[in-house]
Amino acid sequence: MDLALLHTFRTVVEAGGALKASQSLGCAQSNVTARLKTLELRVGTALFDREGKRLRLNEAGRRYLPFAERILALVDEAAASARTLAAAAPALRFGSMESSAAMHLPRAMAALRETHPALQLQLEVGAEPALTELLLEQRLDLALTASLAERAGLRYEAAFEEPLVVVAREDPAELLAQAPLYAPTLLAFREGCPYRAIAQRWLESRRIACARVLSFGTYAGVLGCAAAGMGLAVLPRRLLELPEAAAHGLQSYRPRDLAPATSYFVSRRDWQPDVAASALMKLLRRAAR
Repeated sequence: MDLALLHTFRTVVEAGGALKASQSLGCAQSNVTARLKTLELRVGTALFDREGKRLRLNEAGRRYLPFAERILALVDEAAASARTLAAAAPALRFGSMESSAAMHLPRAMAALRETHPALQLQLEVGAEPALTELLLEQRLDLALTASLAERAGLRYEAAFEEPLVVVAREDPAELLAQAPLYAPTLLAFREGCPYRAIAQRWLESRRIACARVLSFGTYAGVLGCAAAGMGLAVLPRRLLELPEAAAHGLQSYRPRDLAPATSYFVSRRDWQPDVAASALMKLLRRAAR
């Protein structure tokens, strides 16, 4: 049954006629009349006695009216109940770098769904600078990122250490040993990625000058070009454990002087984690072990 027909029927009864009902509903009187006729066709009997343009509720209409009112009341009650549930449901706006989202989030979010099924989780995946801006604009509650530099107004809580490795199609250790004769092409995520900055600082500390830096929008691009022999990359070790990364057959090397990257939980200083947010932070730490 079309609820608009029931609503029109009730309004006509309350208003005392089609003209006043049309004014209340904000539509033409002809539309009201057409809806009443459609309703009567679906019910299978006339609900009004018609005397010219006047409508008078007949016995069938009087019997039908309480049911129509009950249906409309139930619809309103159901909508109110849904709104109450939505308002009461906990919500978390969470941001993550692409690498962390691929490596750690799937297991953590699956476990979180088991313990907090009503949580409304909004996920934003992006580079560290973009996530920081979203936090400052109060469009995110919490973010997981390897911070480049602390920003005023934000709180940084160390989450876990992310071991880094050098990857390439050929043995990265042998390639680096050829420096300074070998000037590598650095394959990295776009500007603003903490791992890119770490890689550049590390190469500079070794006095290795890059021939060039190729920037990519996704880690799939970095991995694919490394597998094609276009250069080397500095990436989280756990990223190579993902099936899509392992399929490239890249060689990796973990130099002793390449320190791990620290991942941080970042939030505004005026924000406090609730039970669900605290649970997600704990699960992410566990997933990163």
